[in-house]
Amino acid sequence: SVASKNDGSSGINAEYGDRLLVGTKQGTLLVYKFENDKIDLFLTLKGFSKKTINQISVTTVFSPYQLVALSEGTLNVYNIQQSSIQLLQCDGMAKARGATLFSLHQSTAADEMPSAQLAVACKRKIILYHWLKKGPPQEVKEINLYDVPKAMVFHGQGYSDKIYIGFKGKYCQLHVSSEQVKDMLCTGRQLEATMLWVDKETVAICKDEWSILLAEDGKPYQDEFKSNIKWCDCPTALLYCKPYIAAVINKGIEVKTIQLVDPIQVIELPKVKLVARDKRMFVASATHLWELKLNDLVYQVDKLISLKQFELAETLNKMSHERSGDHEIASRHRTIINTQAAYHEFINKRYEKSMTRFQKTNVEVANVIGLFPDLLSKKMQDKQVYPPEIVEARKYLTTKDIETGLEALEKYLVAKRFDLNKYEEEVENSKQTKIIIDTTLLKCYLQNKPKMVASLLRLKDNECHIVESERALKRARRMNDIIILYKSKGLHEKALTVLKQYANMQNTQKHELGGPEHTIKYLQDLGPEDIDLIKEYSKWVIEKHPDRCLDIFTDPSTVHTLPKEQVVHHLKSMNPDIALQYLERLIDIWNVSSQEIENSLIILLVEKVSSEWPAYQGMLAAGVVEPCIPGSEPGQLGTLRLRLTHFLERLQNYSPTMVIRSLGYEIPLYQELAILYGRQRECDKALMLYCHVLRDRAKAEEFCDKYYEIDNQIYYKLLRMYQCPMSLEALRLDKFKLEEPKPDMGAAIDILVRHYKHIDVKEALRLLPEETKLQDVEEFMCAILRDRTKDSRRNLLLKSLNLSDNLKVKSQKMFYQKDKLIVTTEDSCAVCNKRVGECAIAFYPDRRIVHYGCMSRDIQPDLPTSSP
Repeated sequence: SVASKNDGSSGINAEYGDRLLVGTKQGTLLVYKFENDKIDLFLTLKGFSKKTINQISVTTVFSPYQLVALSEGTLNVYNIQQSSIQLLQCDGMAKARGATLFSLHQSTAADEMPSAQLAVACKRKIILYHWLKKGPPQEVKEINLYDVPKAMVFHGQGYSDKIYIGFKGKYCQLHVSSEQVKDMLCTGRQLEATMLWVDKETVAICKDEWSILLAEDGKPYQDEFKSNIKWCDCPTALLYCKPYIAAVINKGIEVKTIQLVDPIQVIELPKVKLVARDKRMFVASATHLWELKLNDLVYQVDKLISLKQFELAETLNKMSHERSGDHEIASRHRTIINTQAAYHEFINKRYEKSMTRFQKTNVEVANVIGLFPDLLSKKMQDKQVYPPEIVEARKYLTTKDIETGLEALEKYLVAKRFDLNKYEEEVENSKQTKIIIDTTLLKCYLQNKPKMVASLLRLKDNECHIVESERALKRARRMNDIIILYKSKGLHEKALTVLKQYANMQNTQKHELGGPEHTIKYLQDLGPEDIDLIKEYSKWVIEKHPDRCLDIFTDPSTVHTLPKEQVVHHLKSMNPDIALQYLERLIDIWNVSSQEIENSLIILLVEKVSSEWPAYQGMLAAGVVEPCIPGSEPGQLGTLRLRLTHFLERLQNYSPTMVIRSLGYEIPLYQELAILYGRQRECDKALMLYCHVLRDRAKAEEFCDKYYEIDNQIYYKLLRMYQCPMSLEALRLDKFKLEEPKPDMGAAIDILVRHYKHIDVKEALRLLPEETKLQDVEEFMCAILRDRTKDSRRNLLLKSLNLSDNLKVKSQKMFYQKDKLIVTTEDSCAVCNKRVGECAIAFYPDRRIVHYGCMSRDIQPDLPTSSP
């Protein structure tokens, strides 16, 4: 007891700041003051009211504070001064005469102006008032009800639109804006309604021994943090002081929290009826007033931890930190609470809650992982130390428990992994911790989520322990995931060895790694720095699957980066045909053009042709086939020569000299030599081959057409080649059994007739032998004369036309110059009547003179004008 009252208490207590107001039956208002844990009577206001004070409440959102007092049906508002209380004149309160009850609600929302709402019950109606900082309360609305309210409380933190009303035997919810009344619950055996606004979202209403917590929508809470509260007796009043809620019962005061079902404390006090709360808790009887003080919060936290009431301990620890500001003690308690709570939840098989708690602690990750069997290595598991109850609980984990626990552990490890990546520099031994986390995640996924294994292993920053992960994957027979593990760790040779082993096993199609596909795909993903591995492990693919091996070297991601010369050399050593296909793909599909690539392709084709030539030569000697034009030979030879000719004509970067050297003049590839000589600008040799060896006039003329823009003497050289052929020795073809080339006058005359426009006639005639008959060149000479005559006639016609145009221009000039007009500085413009001076002028046929600029303003009819 902190104070005794001589007068019987009636209304109730109201606290503000360091003061406590107590109303009495005699109408006296007692003001108590707190100081140094003592309470003294500071002020006695006798005659405050002529009648019993039934209810009082203080608004603390205004300055000065205001007191609302109800006394035998009369409601008044007072300003509270330092040592006095003054009545505030409120005309609107006259309407509230006969009031039996009121409820005061103060707006504490940060985004709203300080204000207060007042609901006054007058028989079967409610009168609502609202007031701001300045001025008295103003009436807002009057709402009729079907019964007399026995209790009222607003619901909400800011401006409230809902009022919970307790009638005799029933609770209702009133929507102020719509004036709708919604029935909710009955009061039970105790007909009197008891309600309390707990916090910004919660209202407690009492039914029998229960206090039901209602959310903003008027429905009971259905979560673990706010549950219905059962008291040992029917409460007649409620008091909330975070985190505790107290109820007035017959024995005195029972204390609980809204999170815990078990009672915290029962304080036996005689005939307690009235309660008050702001920063302190008070209860009162007719003759005494008591303050309920909380024990030291640190002591309470330690006690609650020992009782395993961790949620309440956490709340009190937070309150202790807010009050004392001692971060070190609060942090230490927070760690202890979360650690003990995590172990407690694990023992009770609430694994997700346990892992959530562990996440808030600094417990080593290995210690948490070690709670579950077969996740840590034996050496590391032996290092972990646990409380005895944890050791006992681990013995009785069932398969279902482990499965559920691993799901929760996965979430814990993922969260820890994220935090570790974010604060890696601040964490000691972060590398080792990441290895433990990733390796354990792998083992968890193998048991619960096998599809997630590959995703984990493909992470660039995965730190799975090689040996432990390999052992776990082999135990689970996840060979494909082992390959991903090796690849992520850069163990390419090890991975390729495994792939080769399984690909070469019998019945490989039944195994997930059977066939060459996996090796091909793996090699495609390697870069130029691994070219030695690519060459080594592509050998068996080239040998056993030549139709698919090129996919290794022509993948879009690496085709441009691999060292092509090494690839060509490797393929050529294994299978020249595949090397040839690779080069053709580079050029035709990937547009890779370099001298080395083109030389390699053409030389390979030459070698292939050379290898096929002896068989063809034997068939000719045996008379099996007749000599064919180049490219039409039977078998592969014809196809190879066509491809060779195609690339020789199309490609631009190869070295003709190198290709000629590779030919070696060992086989008669005359057409190919002609193309190469043309590339070397040795046109005489090329024409010699076309004219006298291949004897293909069409090819010779096509060659001349192709090179005419480069060498305008090419047709003269063709004519000369027919007249004066080169020797076979000059072309190093004397080893072949060819007829010695002879002049071909018929072909020469034909070239003169058809291409005389591209040949110097004088030089051509000098080239003809003296014994040439005129009739042999008659057609050529006639064609020349026809062209010369045609050119002469055309020139004469042009000359005549030019002369005619010249005479016409001279005639026009004479016509315009025959007329003369003398203009002096005294003459005036016919339009503006100003002297023309030295300005530009024009004149009309009627000899009127105007300024050139005035001509456009002349209103005379359009006439031809002249200007000097």
